[in-house]
Amino acid sequence: MSKLPGQIMGVLYDLIGNGYMKTLQDFFTDNHMAEVLHSLNTIPWTFDFQQNVITSNLSYIDTIYTNGELIHQQSFEKFIDSILPDFREEMLEIYSRVKNGISSRASMEMKMKMGERQTPVWVEINIVGKEKDKNGMTMKAVGCATIIQERKEAEIVMLRAQRKAEQANLIKTNFLANMTHEFRTPLNAILGFSTIMAHSSTIEERMQCLGAIQTSGSQLIQIIEDVIELSKLEANEVELRRNLIDLNVLLEKTVEEAKPMRKPGVEMAYHHTEVPIILHGDEAKISLVMKQILDNACKYTEHGSIDVYSHKSSENAVVTIQDTGAGMSPETIHHIFDRFYKGNTFIPGTGLGMSVVRGLVELWNGTIKVDSKLGKGTSITFTIPLHASFFQNRTQQETRNFF
Repeated sequence: MSKLPGQIMGVLYDLIGNGYMKTLQDFFTDNHMAEVLHSLNTIPWTFDFQQNVITSNLSYIDTIYTNGELIHQQSFEKFIDSILPDFREEMLEIYSRVKNGISSRASMEMKMKMGERQTPVWVEINIVGKEKDKNGMTMKAVGCATIIQERKEAEIVMLRAQRKAEQANLIKTNFLANMTHEFRTPLNAILGFSTIMAHSSTIEERMQCLGAIQTSGSQLIQIIEDVIELSKLEANEVELRRNLIDLNVLLEKTVEEAKPMRKPGVEMAYHHTEVPIILHGDEAKISLVMKQILDNACKYTEHGSIDVYSHKSSENAVVTIQDTGAGMSPETIHHIFDRFYKGNTFIPGTGLGMSVVRGLVELWNGTIKVDSKLGKGTSITFTIPLHASFFQNRTQQETRNFF
């Protein structure tokens, strides 16, 4: 409780204690005092527990309350009705404690409708019990109500900033931990197989080691590319080229390049459309999106097939990747585009791939949808605008925060 509202309560305390109701009315109607209270957004009030009536003057708080009598009287029931439901129980408990003499002072913050305001505002209520009867029950009390809307809004802004900073720090910590692990795995493989290769006596062993080294090197390159691409997206540095593309040719090429990533026995195929799909777009970025999705499909598909389909709508090319893999729970689907999120922590990967996918698809004004069932597989569908006008680069102000 600030000093000024406390001094106001002290004056009211003395006035009521001495029984100077006329002086109290003068206090309520004094212009100079009104100016002071108006600057503080504070309403002084008195409460008669026997009559259950609150006496105040709302004109102290805002000039819109100048209608009606200067001295404003309100029943406690009506006062409770003006408080939002979430805060009524606490206010009633304070009322009970002060009335029964259990507490002589109390305060709380709550939201309520004040006077002619339609929108509830944050208010700080302070109350001091004054006169008591022979049974120790409080008969009268004084207090003040101060609008603290601006303070609460500032607190909300600060809280959001704090949470954002904490989240950023957590993301950085997770990033370092994740990258350390992801880099160590292929690097250890490269070093290990290099040592084995150096001591190998047969060409077959050396070729096997060389294949493992190449695979680990490719994993390192993929990790670095994911980090770079995500950084560019967040910094709004990705520029989309607008070249004429035959989507059938691009998808077929991308699927062929992805086939070595699949597990033994898993079929992978692109199902051509009868009608050519020609569009204006960035071939490299579309290929990157496809590779990321196919990479996930290969990791989680132990048997069955991975199929790629495409068709053309009036304004978009629609691409669907279906697999018969492990599938995802609703919780995993909900987080699939979060940075560093991995549905299975035992599967290699940084958890950045799908964040990159969503960022690129939304950058070219496309959409992406995920359908999946545990044990039955996953289907991911994304769209690509057919016309170059959809690929206008956005300014820094227009770019949404993808992550």
